[in-house]
Order: sequence, then structure tokens, then C-alpha cells
Amino acid sequence: MAKTRKRWTYKAGDRPHSVVVYEREAGGVICTRVWDATGQGGKGNYKRISLGHRDKAKAKRYAIDEAAKLQHGRSELNRDKATLAQVFAAYLEFRTPRKAESEQDADARRAELWTRVLGSTDPHNVSMAQWQSFVDARMSGAIDARGNAVRDDKRVAVRARTAEADCTWLWLVFNWAVKWRCSNGRYLMRENPVRGYEMPREQNPLRPVASQDRFEAVRAVSDSVEMELRPAGKRVRQRSYLSELLDLANTTGRRLSAICELRFEDLQLEKTQDAPYGAILWPARTDKKRTARLAPLSPRGRAAIDRVKHERPGIGAVPLFPSPTDPAEPISRHLADAWLRRAEVTAKLPTQRGGLWHPYRRKWATERKALPDVDVAAAGGWESLEALKKSYQHADAATMLSVVLGGTELRELKHS
Repeated sequence: MAKTRKRWTYKAGDRPHSVVVYEREAGGVICTRVWDATGQGGKGNYKRISLGHRDKAKAKRYAIDEAAKLQHGRSELNRDKATLAQVFAAYLEFRTPRKAESEQDADARRAELWTRVLGSTDPHNVSMAQWQSFVDARMSGAIDARGNAVRDDKRVAVRARTAEADCTWLWLVFNWAVKWRCSNGRYLMRENPVRGYEMPREQNPLRPVASQDRFEAVRAVSDSVEMELRPAGKRVRQRSYLSELLDLANTTGRRLSAICELRFEDLQLEKTQDAPYGAILWPARTDKKRTARLAPLSPRGRAAIDRVKHERPGIGAVPLFPSPTDPAEPISRHLADAWLRRAEVTAKLPTQRGGLWHPYRRKWATERKALPDVDVAAAGGWESLEALKKSYQHADAATMLSVVLGGTELRELKHS
């Protein structure tokens, strides 16, 4: 009768700082066991973790090292590690409120997305396989923006840029967590497990730029686009806000959401030397970095503001562009999108694939390439010069011709 093979075990250190490494089954994967005095409501119990390998020599070194760390309070084995849910909850509580409202909604959505994708995974153990599996599923449409599975016949593929934004968010959350110190003095996470993972990238991202001709064509018909108001239950049709929205987008370079959410209290219309046509104090509540920025108005931008004040005077927190269904709230960007699409159809313009309002922001930035980058970024609301130059300013034929014709000859210095 064959003898039963004994399970291997090794102990390093003395209690309560001892670490035991052992085989749960003879020849199987090695695990570690350490006494946890806080377990079972303070009664204490053993915490067991699989080492994921069968190398006994390696396991011995691990036990000796961890026993020494336990004695000096530096081992992770006797610490309560943060769960993925705790990391997301802390981020949503402490970091998200510092962002613009649109970014706060995106944070909540992505926390839900990654919770469904990763489940109860230890945040320190997010693997490259999980990362790549997510990218494939997201881009193929196998999961939606909240991580729900989608039936084969209902799937809609998304661009790499969409998946990249979701991956970047998780990277940023983990990067924040390794810097966030909890009330017990420890950092929420000890490292970012997804650092170095390859991001999905678009080879040729769609970043269309609106031309002045396009703007003029849309602006010529924008007054004909109407909206429906419902005061006291009645339906009244009148001119929409599209003309003023277009003029402000074309003269300020700001995002549509920031323009839609302007209030009368944000206007500083007194004429000064630095702002002869007045200015707008773009509020922190609509800025991605939660930073208020003062920028002067142009003559056409001031004219748009004056039309708003003439048609619907207001003060304080009253929206410049109130919702047709609730005057106390600003219009949604979705309604502004619908107006612009209607104007483009009326003007018989082809749809710009990859953008609706944002091409006008790129137009504004591109038209100012010859001006100092720092001032363009400050006036248009960019925090990063890199983002301004990479994603918004585009090469154009006229400027390239100026570059080709405007070079100077480089000659060697001749010594007499």
C-alpha cells in the first residue's frame, strides 16, 4: 500500500509575528497563513492567502521576509486592504465633487461600469487580461456604457476613443488612490496596478474643424429655428436661442455645456481697458478643473449678450438660456444639439462626422494659431497647452503656405 505524501509546511518568526507557508494539498499551490488579531470582531483568526506558485525555496524567503516586516509593522498581511468598492466610494466622495457637473455624472457612470466589469477583484490585482478583455468588449459593443451585457443583435461598436476615456478614468482613480491618505494614516492603495497597460488608441481620430463658411451658412438660417414654450399649460412657439449660442461659441471658443449654463451673475459688462466690450467670468462650476476664468468679450460676443438681455432681462442666478419647460434651469446641450442639426438641414450642409458643436471650438483655436499659446489657452479655457495644440489646433492650407514661403536661409558664418 502506497504511503500518503505529506503536505509541506514551513514557519518563520514567533507569534504574533509568525508567518506559515504550506501546501493545502501535497505538491499543490503554496499558501501563507498569518494570525490576525482583528479578525472575527476582535476575537482573532488566521488570514490565509494563496501565493500562486509551488516553489518552496521562494515560499521560505517570502515567509522570512514577511515575518520581519510583521515585527516592524510594515507587512501588508496584517492590514485590511481596500476593496474596489471602497476605492470607488472614496474617489466619488472626495475627488468627484471638485469636478464640473458633467464630469461628476461621468464619474458615477464609470464607477458603475468598472464595478460590473471587475466585480470583487482586489484593486491591486487588476490584470492585463481583464484590461484587454474590457477593451475588446467595450469596443465591440458587447457591454454598454454602464457595463451591462448587450445582446448580439443590439450591439453597437464604439470608437477606440470611447474605450480609452473609460480606461483613462480607472488609471486616474488608482493614481489618486495611491496618494490619498486614509484616517488611519495609510494610503488607500499601495500602487497603481494598471500603470504601463496599453491604452486603446485611434490611429486617425476624427476631429473635424468648422469653417467660417459653414458658420455663416448656419448662422444665416439660425433665426428660423423655433422652440416650444409651455407657459400655464399653453403651447407657444418662438425663436430659439440658437443664434446667440452660435455667436458665443464662435467668439469665445468655449464648450457648449459651459455656454448653456451661463447665468446673468457671470456677466461683467462694464467696459474697462482690458475688456472694452465687457467680459464673462466663466464659473468654476462648469469648468473641468473647477477653476473660474475671466475672459473678455469680442464685439460680436457682446452683441449676442445684449440681444439676450433685451429679450429676457435677468439678474443673479437666472440662466441666460432658460429651459423651455423650466425657466429656473438652463437648457440642456441635447436640445441645443437638436437645434443645430435642424439648422444644418435647412442650410443644406453635409453632416460633419465626428462632431457637432466641438468643431466650432476647434475653429476658434485654429484661427488663433499665430497668437501666443498661453493667451489662447487662457481665453478659451484650456488648462493644458498640450491638449490645445494636439486636439484643437489644426494645420490649414493658408498657414502651411505661409510657413513654406516665410522661411529664412540658414548660412554659415564666414570669418575674414
